[in-house]
Amino acid sequence: MLAVYAPLIGEISLSKNIKTWTLRATHHGPLRHQPSDDFADLCTLGHSIIEGDAKWDSDLRCTGEFRYTKGYWEWTEDALSRCGDRLRHLKIYYVVYASLFTYDHNSDASLDFVQLKVRWSIVKAFCEAWCHLTNTLLTSVGEISILLWDLRELAGVPVTGCLYDEVVPSALELTGIDEKREIYSSFQQKTIKYHPPPPRKEKKTIRPKSTHNPLGDIAIHERWSTVEEALFSKLCIERSLKEEVYLAAYLACWLCMFVLPGKDVNSIRPSTFKIASLMTNDRRVNLAIPLLESIYEGLNTVVISPKPAGTSHPFPIHFVYAWLACYFKTHYSIWQELCGLKMTRFSGE
Repeated sequence: MLAVYAPLIGEISLSKNIKTWTLRATHHGPLRHQPSDDFADLCTLGHSIIEGDAKWDSDLRCTGEFRYTKGYWEWTEDALSRCGDRLRHLKIYYVVYASLFTYDHNSDASLDFVQLKVRWSIVKAFCEAWCHLTNTLLTSVGEISILLWDLRELAGVPVTGCLYDEVVPSALELTGIDEKREIYSSFQQKTIKYHPPPPRKEKKTIRPKSTHNPLGDIAIHERWSTVEEALFSKLCIERSLKEEVYLAAYLACWLCMFVLPGKDVNSIRPSTFKIASLMTNDRRVNLAIPLLESIYEGLNTVVISPKPAGTSHPFPIHFVYAWLACYFKTHYSIWQELCGLKMTRFSGE
């Protein structure tokens, strides 16, 4: 419903008959004579904190934030090189590429030389202005939200295709003909190039000229190593199916680590095996819907809790960082050129 108010700036509009149109949702309570009263009815964490119903008692902990994992970046580079054409056909090449980088949650360009006293200051402010009833952010210009199209524009997440669904495979599908029940094993046995980054510093005056992320250069892939050939042989994988099995294993890992993280970020859910296999068989999947739902659920779990810092619901908050950086300029942009979409511009520490 649209509520009509007199202009807040007084009688200086082009026409004395022009009034201000303010979009209101039904949950925002009864209409008021003054638009400033509307905010009292909004269900936000900030309002709960003011009323004494909620409190930040520590730093916000999010288990779904994408972090360095030993061996993952080497595997991702190899998958992008070896299976690049198939990933492009599936419309996920760039969002896979985006997982080559970490995304900073501490940057605050407005503070310059001021030491950041509280980690997650930007995310905390975002959560305090988030309305869980409409999945919107309250700003000085109105309500805005993270949309499906934002995920596509920021990271190349596909918004078309069949619906995403996770199904736990049967024991027969999991074991196949492998007598030792080792149908799924790590394919990545290459030399480790990337090592854990040192602890992040809170004080930043300018954007660092280098990070501990990969440079984003995708080299020509090598031939299958002896270890990988032995694994294919052990699993009785036909030569013509090697790339397909390899990519399915990687996509299952990628889904659990970067797109839809679970409570245990260091494990791969068996329920992703089937959807990963379908994707390697040229089945395009709409990943934007489950991704956005995961973001909404994670944010809402935080904002409705009386102790938001104590919530540990996993969700891919790194996409929220990219959204904030793109629309609110909260993060520094990187200095080098990357082939990815907007999200990669705000990667680094």
